Amino acid sequence: MRTSVGLQMTFAVLTVLMSSCVMPGRQHLRGSVTSLTTLEKFSRQSIDAANDQQPLTGTALCDVSIVQITYDSIGVHGEHATLSAGIYVPERCPGPFPILAQAHGTQSERRTLSTDVDAADLAITFFAARGYLVVVTDYLGLGKSDYLYHPYLHADSEASAIIDAIRAARTASLRLGVPLDGKVMLYGYSQGGHAAMAAQREIERHHRDEFNLVASAPMAGPYNLSQTFLGAWFGYTAGQPNTLASELFAYTAVSYNRAYGTLYRRPEQLFSKRYANDVENIFSGALDISEIISRQLLPPGHRLDDLRNPEFTAAFLLDANEPMRVALRKNDLLDWTPIAATLLCGSRRDSIVDLQNAYAAQASFRARGVDVPVVDVADELPDSADGELHHRYSVPCYARARTQLFDPIAKPSVAAD
Repeated sequence: MRTSVGLQMTFAVLTVLMSSCVMPGRQHLRGSVTSLTTLEKFSRQSIDAANDQQPLTGTALCDVSIVQITYDSIGVHGEHATLSAGIYVPERCPGPFPILAQAHGTQSERRTLSTDVDAADLAITFFAARGYLVVVTDYLGLGKSDYLYHPYLHADSEASAIIDAIRAARTASLRLGVPLDGKVMLYGYSQGGHAAMAAQREIERHHRDEFNLVASAPMAGPYNLSQTFLGAWFGYTAGQPNTLASELFAYTAVSYNRAYGTLYRRPEQLFSKRYANDVENIFSGALDISEIISRQLLPPGHRLDDLRNPEFTAAFLLDANEPMRVALRKNDLLDWTPIAATLLCGSRRDSIVDLQNAYAAQASFRARGVDVPVVDVADELPDSADGELHHRYSVPCYARARTQLFDPIAKPSVAAD
């Protein structure tokens, strides 16, 4: 085993060194656009006709073109990687426009693209059709990325994917003749909330001279990731069954082992015998989360313990230095001080990502001297609403983020219309 580990470490070091060298041919610069294709255009009329959220979004002010790009970025260890993104470009309305970078939620099917949208997409109806240039990265290892896997909930690579997508969006805007006003904003929901906050932290720590980041709205994200996993250990969140508990646990464990190489040498050291042989293939990128659930490839959330090796469970609960707990702590997002105007949104009725994540972030930021509001939209869906509410709360969160945060900063005239 020592030889194997040594070879893995040598390969990782060589990969990083090679990514920093000037290799024959084109030099890779982070954020460089490697391809650009305009796919389709939605008129204001088609957007309004498809939009069933007009009381919250308002009517479309702009046509929207969908542009697909690929761009240079980096992998988990700093090695070169190609990523893809969608840019939703406002047209036939007055600019210049701010860049609004969206971080999307959990996606496990590798070839799903951010350009696979229709006129009713929330990023279009809430933002692009109202005068924001929206850029949505597909993340490392998803979409058209050449990376071998998606490092799920890996804060550093979430941040680098978003930051390089913003750089690429600037270049693409120049090529397309789209005027920008220099303002940059961030938002994301669910995994996207975690990713948006990771990007904000990275920009404000290391790239303030490059980006005029003026606003950020992380929503329903697991910012206090290590405590989130402990709190949902038995498959319940906020006192309710977490219907995604098994999928989110397994996706994170497999991804972290690929990224860090420390969680297990063989899957059966962490997963039960029933699932150990298949779990890495389940998250190879071929299947969407909904398909994994419908095919019952993992146990239901309330039987999450059936998924795990009992020895691993005991170690995780008793030892703060158990490798998965260490990996989760590396991806907590409470150790910094926001500078840009920030708003957190979620619901106390969310049974997938506990709203306590937002309150933990709020308390941590307040201890550092910054008050960040938390908006609880639980009462904006009726008590009779059933089914999976986690994703349904994105609509009122988007509305609050735009009206309370983005519009007043980006375009005061729109905020009053």
